[in-house]
Amino acid sequence: MHKTHFPLVAAVFLLVSFALPAAAQVNTPNTQRTVRAKQEPCWQQVGVSKDVIDQRDAIQKDTHSQVESVCADTSLNMQQKKQKIHEIRQEAKQKMSGLISDQQQQQLEACHKERAGNSPAAAGAQHPGAGPCGEMQSPNAGRAGQTSGSNGQSH
Repeated sequence: MHKTHFPLVAAVFLLVSFALPAAAQVNTPNTQRTVRAKQEPCWQQVGVSKDVIDQRDAIQKDTHSQVESVCADTSLNMQQKKQKIHEIRQEAKQKMSGLISDQQQQQLEACHKERAGNSPAAAGAQHPGAGPCGEMQSPNAGRAGQTSGSNGQSH
């Protein structure tokens, strides 16, 4: 009776032997992701406190919300929207300037760029050519209906 189970035990052993290397290969990418996930955050790496990062994020959220409101305001023409958005962003820049030093800001940006690498998500985040309200910026953008050459020409 012992000999009749030998082929079954051998088959199970072979199956397990082949399955283990395959399982190890499947788990390799997860191991790499785990290592990346445990990496120290950029803000911590450059010596910025979590409270400061939270304040900066709140300013950025508020700025984004204000810009969206301006873009949705149908009573403003494109030049007025651009001017108002410029003012909103200048105000946000002033608020943030006291939070993080220029050197820390540069280090943060460098860290983020290094970690983003050449990923498609990072490349697509900037939307080159798009204006603050999603319009395409070109030499003639926003000027099609204008009769005077001086409107919208200053930068």
